[in-house]
Amino acid sequence: MLVAEPSGADGSGAVADGIRDRTGFTVLAKREPVATEYLRELGPTIDCVVCVSMIPDAVAALVSAAGEVPVIVYGDEIPPVPVDEVVADDRGVDVLADRVEERVERRRERDALAEANAKLSALNEYTRELTGCRSVDEVSDTVVDAVTNALGHGRVVLAILDDDVFYPYGHTHASDPGVRIDAGEGIVGRTYDTGETQIVDDYDDDPDRVRDVPFHSVLSVPVGDHGVLQVTTERRAAFGRRDAEFLEIVASHAAEALSRLERETDLRIERDRLHAFFEGLRAPAVYVESTDGEEPVLLEANSAYRETFGDDRVGEPVSVAFPTDVERRLFGEELDDETVVRRDLRRETRDGQTDLTVGRVPVPTTGLDAAAFGLYVVEAELL
Repeated sequence: MLVAEPSGADGSGAVADGIRDRTGFTVLAKREPVATEYLRELGPTIDCVVCVSMIPDAVAALVSAAGEVPVIVYGDEIPPVPVDEVVADDRGVDVLADRVEERVERRRERDALAEANAKLSALNEYTRELTGCRSVDEVSDTVVDAVTNALGHGRVVLAILDDDVFYPYGHTHASDPGVRIDAGEGIVGRTYDTGETQIVDDYDDDPDRVRDVPFHSVLSVPVGDHGVLQVTTERRAAFGRRDAEFLEIVASHAAEALSRLERETDLRIERDRLHAFFEGLRAPAVYVESTDGEEPVLLEANSAYRETFGDDRVGEPVSVAFPTDVERRLFGEELDDETVVRRDLRRETRDGQTDLTVGRVPVPTTGLDAAAFGLYVVEAELL
């Protein structure tokens, strides 16, 4: 904080000393007009200004230079311009110091809330990006960007567990970027095993210390069942609960993104198996899917379908690809029905008009509105 002392006055330094002794704050005492110039240049670094002067021009100049910084006048006269508070000098420096402390704490709380809101706004942008990531590398890059840019931490690593070893998929460590740690080892292992955030004030004193490293404070957060997100710094006791909360937000969204990628991989594998089975069927079969709210499209038809019906119209919307109302309803407006359905129809084949049964089998999807296979059987074959 800054104490603006009247030029040429004797004994006013006692005000700065009294505030410093009672609050423990760093207090700078500057004479007029040096205090005003100092405030103009370094105002954002000042929590509060105490003006020990009733010279109208001096008070007005300080208030003008202060901007958002609170100004308290210490004296027995009403100042010529609005200030945040006036403390009469007959109440003593201790009372002044208490009022300064209240103002400073209030300002710091407000600044902390503003900083938190700014960080949350920045994090919202990164969490939206995470929902669109299509690979583990994209997730790790987005997470590292969020922690370094939105949260302001420069040393970060996203370690993902693979076959009982933690691998640094994303990091900002200039040295030793390829280090691996076995499951259960170090603060990474402790974080993963307990599923709890770890705040370490000095890595050198931690019981799970496994390496000689040039940092002290560690903030380590589990990323679901996938791994651990860590931030480190050379400073001791650098991280608090608020830092942990922000990192936990990033980690939770990263865990959701990685889980989604795992589900998509599993579904792709299952769908590939179904498609291989689909192509090997001796009965006519089709595959239809819908995306982005558009009309479903016939994407595939097996060789038996082409042999039975001729032109397969692959790539066409359902309303064009299928000749009967039964098929257009089944694979069009009813495609999002997740039950297996069988319908009878009559359709032209290479052998002429034929009675058929068509069955629609829903396919598990991710990133699609709906998808299904269609299987055709000649009525006579059902007997």
